[in-house]
Amino acid sequence: MFAVNMPLLPEQASTLAVHVDRLFWFIMLVTVAAGVGVYAVMAFFCVKYRRSAVEGPTPRIMGSHQLELFWSVSPLIIFLFIFGWGAWVYNFAIHAPPEADEIYVVGKQWMWKAQYPNGQRVIIGANTEGITSIDRKYVGALVLPVNKPVRLILTSEDVIHDFAVPAFRSKVDVLPGRYVSTWYHPTKVGEYHLFCDQYCGTEHSKMVGKVIVMEEEDYQEWLTGTSDGKGAKNPVDGSPAWEGRQLFQKLQCLACHSANAEARAPVLEGLYKSRVPLHGGGSVIADDTYIRESILHPMKKVVEGWNPTIMPAYKDQVTEEDIINLIAYIRSLKAGDTPKRTDSYPAPVGASTGSKGD
Repeated sequence: MFAVNMPLLPEQASTLAVHVDRLFWFIMLVTVAAGVGVYAVMAFFCVKYRRSAVEGPTPRIMGSHQLELFWSVSPLIIFLFIFGWGAWVYNFAIHAPPEADEIYVVGKQWMWKAQYPNGQRVIIGANTEGITSIDRKYVGALVLPVNKPVRLILTSEDVIHDFAVPAFRSKVDVLPGRYVSTWYHPTKVGEYHLFCDQYCGTEHSKMVGKVIVMEEEDYQEWLTGTSDGKGAKNPVDGSPAWEGRQLFQKLQCLACHSANAEARAPVLEGLYKSRVPLHGGGSVIADDTYIRESILHPMKKVVEGWNPTIMPAYKDQVTEEDIINLIAYIRSLKAGDTPKRTDSYPAPVGASTGSKGD
């Protein structure tokens, strides 16, 4: 004989999973109780008010206002309670704690590419053959620490994908051209399934992987350099902010965003999450989406007081990973952090030499 291990629900492995399951079982209990109650009353009425052998007209039965109020108000109270509970769970699910570490994830046909704050990277999905990784064991796995919140910022390079971890009771549509986010607080060490829950092409079924949750000490060891099986440690790449700084200089952004008297473009120090006045009126918060749009389409939202024609569009010159690194660098810029402009950073090709630029 053999045993079939088929749980009714996936394992609970996050704080959100507990809240979602409690709401699920409450709704299940209410609907089952209501259904059984309705069918029980129907069966009772079928017996009590069945046709009898006595001749004569059916007696007239008048309505009851008390009964009508009961079956109208009672479901309303239950539905409002479910709505309030669901709204609380939703609010919990979309607001990550401020201390949560951020991991950037890019989806493409047919894999996920995750980048950690210190530069550690993993590839998850169908196209992992030939990937050079710090540790082949973790190719195809998103590695997370237990009992610590982690926020994922996701985007897609091509079509709509969906990042789903059933054990965390979490799934989020990942859209091209914009950033979405979700967060986890894992509560159990172990391995859990990761799926793309949105059909995205011929190899959609292979866009799967694992989430590995490990103890904090093991996670930090993996994050800062994992064992190669021989006791040696391999260095990890630079952080996204470090990579972004190199790209910022390579693209000659410093020629205009120089943060000095000769600057021909807005100062980027302290820009992130600040309110930016726009040319023609209005303003916008300088979040990830705004910075991304300004890199790819600088003419869409021009900063007030700057020439809108000076900055070239980088739409076909940078990848989503490049944009993530540039955003990380701009987020890290505090007063005085911008490198000094030197003759080694000439103006970008095609940029005018007029006064202020975007």
